[in-house]
Amino acid sequence: MDKKDLWPNLLMVGAAKGGTTTLHYALDQHPQVFMSGKKEPGYFAWPEEELTFINNGKLVTKPRFLVNHLDEYLALFEDGRNKKIRGESSTTYLFFYEKTIANILRIHPDPQAVHIVITLRNPVERAFSQYMHKLRDGAETLDFEDALEMETKRKTDNWHFDYQYTSRGLYYAQVKAYLDHFRKVKIYLSEDLRKEPEGIVQSLEDSLEIDRVPLLFGDNLNASGEPKSEAINKFLKKPNLLKKIVGGLLPKELRRKLRLKVQSTVYQYNLEKKELNPETREKLKKYYREDILKLQELINRDLGSWIK
Repeated sequence: MDKKDLWPNLLMVGAAKGGTTTLHYALDQHPQVFMSGKKEPGYFAWPEEELTFINNGKLVTKPRFLVNHLDEYLALFEDGRNKKIRGESSTTYLFFYEKTIANILRIHPDPQAVHIVITLRNPVERAFSQYMHKLRDGAETLDFEDALEMETKRKTDNWHFDYQYTSRGLYYAQVKAYLDHFRKVKIYLSEDLRKEPEGIVQSLEDSLEIDRVPLLFGDNLNASGEPKSEAINKFLKKPNLLKKIVGGLLPKELRRKLRLKVQSTVYQYNLEKKELNPETREKLKKYYREDILKLQELINRDLGSWIK
């Protein structure tokens, strides 16, 4: 059986905590689009590679998120064989842009037919949100300022890349590389997605040359925050008997949609938002200032609010 019509022609590459999850599940409702059920497969960052890292002090040798073998990767799109658009979302593709781009150009049978979607968020807010995400998952024990101090050492010690809170927000080189290598690149800002999600999706539908259809937008499906109840948080994140029983009774697609709805609803009530220390915020603005100024010229958008 020909596998050429299994390859994705839409890659949503990040940035992490920038709205990729919202767009992924909105587009997944479109009748002409198939988005992989597994988010963050990361194939083009590590094709046929073994990936090991430290997560919260523990060695991880088989990351659950990673799909790094070709047959397994293409199988993600089997049910989308007859769709006009087959897509996946891996925010690692933006951060590890050099190797990802090289691998897409080397492996994909028609790389210039691939639509690249980039969503960018104020890097100061993004860094803090990434930290709160790790805190939510019980994978961060330091306060934010101490975690920033430890970032370089953690990178040297091969900690998971999600602990690189600040460097993931240096967007200029990441975005420029995709613009330099691909013809079909769309860039959106997370603030635009929050203010006018329907307009952003219509713009994306036009870019993908698919029909404009009304799509539903869920609440924040990948919310960050400090859990009020650790017991509830663990129930959401870890396997348990109740989830196994219910899951066994429902079709796969319905099970996935139900899980997302329950997760987003519970997160609304169980996650407590924390405020970024004003002094830390100013330090991060200075850290990102030069990169933001270059980025706004590159994408022709006023990003002054990010550094004011």
